[in-house]
Amino acid sequence: MEKQDIVKLSKQLLSQPVPGIYFLYGGEEFLKRRFLSDLRKTVVPDDVADLNYAVVSGPDQADKVLEIAYTLPQFSDSRMIVWYNSGFPLPQQRYKKKIEDTVDTVKDFPYLYLMIYATEDEFDPTGKDGRAALQRPELRPLGFEKLPPERVLGWVRRHFEAEKLDITENDARYLISRAGTGMTELSSSIEKLCAYAAEKGAGSVGRADIDELVAQKLEFSAFFISDNIRSRDPSALLAYVRDAKSRAEKPQVILGTMISEAEKLYRIKLAQKNGMNYQSAAKQLGLNEYVVKLAFRSVSEVPEKRVLRFLDACSEADKKLKTSSSDAWGTLIQLVCSI
Repeated sequence: MEKQDIVKLSKQLLSQPVPGIYFLYGGEEFLKRRFLSDLRKTVVPDDVADLNYAVVSGPDQADKVLEIAYTLPQFSDSRMIVWYNSGFPLPQQRYKKKIEDTVDTVKDFPYLYLMIYATEDEFDPTGKDGRAALQRPELRPLGFEKLPPERVLGWVRRHFEAEKLDITENDARYLISRAGTGMTELSSSIEKLCAYAAEKGAGSVGRADIDELVAQKLEFSAFFISDNIRSRDPSALLAYVRDAKSRAEKPQVILGTMISEAEKLYRIKLAQKNGMNYQSAAKQLGLNEYVVKLAFRSVSEVPEKRVLRFLDACSEADKKLKTSSSDAWGTLIQLVCSI
């Protein structure tokens, strides 16, 4: 599936909304929720929202969704239903038939916007089943993945400008490096920094303020893996795993991310080996050009066999987590130490 520019696509959909079944997935909750809110305001105005907007949650809510969907919109051309935690498009077997039947029934309702909302933990678009699910003809899949640093840099600076605070480009980059590119986390950090500056009566935010208020968050990326593989020093990757454990993240999700990024890194390595430049590789692989550019630099010093060996080790760890009751975090740490 071709890589989406989700910011551009969101704007297009908001300018010319079309009823249907939308599947919102990915780890960038800020953009996902903003799109959902903006679309609701566009197709179901505030003064009729109580009559035409509904929220349900759970895979057992198919009958409720169907009941609401059959109700014609009142004083409006559109009705919107937001369905959280449905399990769709890969529902558990006991809910599968009812959910499938409901989706098949309402897919062509000319007034209905059925927004199926999945968190990053609930749907993996990289696996075989996930990729196949995104090809379903009745779905309008929208993948809200976290943006690379260059894409959020201007957004960060505009937030400070709105509060009449100065921040240099370098310090804005430093903030992103500490907080990560997740816009929810960044927004929270910006809010704290603005409040701190106001309390001090300062007209700007600098690196010392960022160090004072923003905790370091380790972000995962293909070049983060390659740096560790190249140096054969697992310390940074171990720190990432321990940081994730302290935040009570799911080890299966962390491993899934590691596998996804290791696969991406291997594909980039092969493209480099075949003489491609990063622009051609990005186009062929359907990846963000900036990400590929950074990975190209990092992977150039990593032997192909070493990347493949780590990818194989990831797959073995995945099998172990799925087929045994062993300590999941211990398996992850053992994997990292195998570098």
